[in-house]
Amino acid sequence: QELLCGASLISDRWVLTAAHCLLYPPWDKNFTEADLLVRIGKHSRTRYERKVEKISMLDKIYIHPRYNWKENLDRDIALLKLKRPIEFSEYIHPVCLPDKETAAKLLRVGFKGRVTGWGNRRETWTTSVAEVQPSVLQVVNLPLVERPVCKDSTRIRITENMFCAGYKPGEGKRGDACEGDSGGPFVMKSPSNNRWYQMGIVSWGEGCDRDGKYGFYTHVFRLKRWIQKVIDRFGS
Repeated sequence: QELLCGASLISDRWVLTAAHCLLYPPWDKNFTEADLLVRIGKHSRTRYERKVEKISMLDKIYIHPRYNWKENLDRDIALLKLKRPIEFSEYIHPVCLPDKETAAKLLRVGFKGRVTGWGNRRETWTTSVAEVQPSVLQVVNLPLVERPVCKDSTRIRITENMFCAGYKPGEGKRGDACEGDSGGPFVMKSPSNNRWYQMGIVSWGEGCDRDGKYGFYTHVFRLKRWIQKVIDRFGS
């Protein structure tokens, strides 16, 4: 049992994550339902958190049919259906998915979202793995970046199904998702109703927290029709 990826709970039976966490042929990655467990309500990465976390087996994996692993991770999104519904608690609660109005209000350049995960605390290369792996859930708040700046920061073809976030070299602050954070949520709090909405899924980056580079996120609202279709067709 090792940490594979982050994910988020969107109902009592459905979990949202990145497709590349489950399927990435260049690295011979192709997990099936039996390979995976979802641990919900966790704070500590490694310890079993008695009375707090719930562990779920998977009923079915649904990967976006047009997920583009060959080129640029376009539509990097997957749904996991749990074997049985999870009970909500003080520690376990679903995140909201944005409607059109919320997306329009919140997805503005400079507005900040929050990324959480148990991924590495920096790009590894030199350091020992133990040193970079956090013991508890980490959090960072990052500003949304203009699309042209996102595009100019990379040679990879950016699509409408992605957005990027992070500080610019001059801005002084820093932070990024890193290896192990993939699949986790980029959330924003709506001032109008004080609810947290998941706007993005941690998808890819070039290194971690490098100057002039940004983290790329799957655009949840753009792919919400697919999410709704899968849940409507294969159970709530």
